[in-house]
Amino acid sequence: MKKCEETECLVVEIHKHQSKPFTYIVSNGNNLIGELVEDDIMEVLSKKDIKLFYNRGLRKFLVPTSRLKKMIVKPKYC
Repeated sequence: MKKCEETECLVVEIHKHQSKPFTYIVSNGNNLIGELVEDDIMEVLSKKDIKLFYNRGLRKFLVPTSRLKKMIVKPKYC
């Protein structure tokens, strides 16, 4: 919780995208935030959270909004 005492944070869920390889969907409850490329997960999550994500399959994380704004790509629908 220390990382969020000074900045605004958001609880996000990260799920594997079903049709795009190496892409994840980031959401807050029922609200879609955007998409995240697998390489960018390292920039969004902390080292501890990365271990929980890959090893234990944990999907909910508390992430500073400043990190999300830099890395999230909003999907374009045709």
